[in-house]
Amino acid sequence: MKERIVVVEDDIDILEVLSIYIENAGFQLFKASTVADGERIILESKPDVIVLDVNLPDGTGFELAKKIRSKTNAVLMFLTVNEMIDYKLMGFEVGADDYMTKPFIPKELIARIQAHLKRRTSNQDANALTFDDLTIQLDEKEVYRAGERINLFTKEKQLLFYLVENRTRVVSSEQLLNTIWGYDGIVDPKTLSVHISTLRRKIGDSSTKPRWIQTIRGFGYKFNE
Repeated sequence: MKERIVVVEDDIDILEVLSIYIENAGFQLFKASTVADGERIILESKPDVIVLDVNLPDGTGFELAKKIRSKTNAVLMFLTVNEMIDYKLMGFEVGADDYMTKPFIPKELIARIQAHLKRRTSNQDANALTFDDLTIQLDEKEVYRAGERINLFTKEKQLLFYLVENRTRVVSSEQLLNTIWGYDGIVDPKTLSVHISTLRRKIGDSSTKPRWIQTIRGFGYKFNE
């Protein structure tokens, strides 16, 4: 899957040059020229990298960064004609990962993007567990199957992560109820089996021939590596 890059830049000439270099480097490109369009496109496209011009027709790149920083973990880069250190500091204060001053060399921008993505991938790999086509991102608390994110409800996700964290041993049903639901004698134990069943279905598992979640009759469950 191609990494997605959003460029928010109101200078048409710069945008066209960046478009050529970014697409030739094998990335999927999304373009905007205003804060409003940039925010919408960023939230819709869920990019891996965001490149923001500081001065835009309806606001600043700093303002846009403040709006979206808590909603994305994308690499954030600023472009500006202003070389003042205060501008750079403002960029880093709103979550920038990098800062380039215009005029810049497009090849250098691409090299920086690739370096950031490589570093981020290395960090993610260090905090991820992979079991065949099932990938569990420990930091992001997300689960992927064959590269596609699986939509798990809160209890399903808590169950999976707890089983994975304790995959070297069998976890009792009582312990799962106690940990996930704060079991106080009110929750029906059948609730657990229903959630396990739904979780299995979503991750491509089966109760009859389990790949991941094995039932230990009369006791509990175990996650198989």
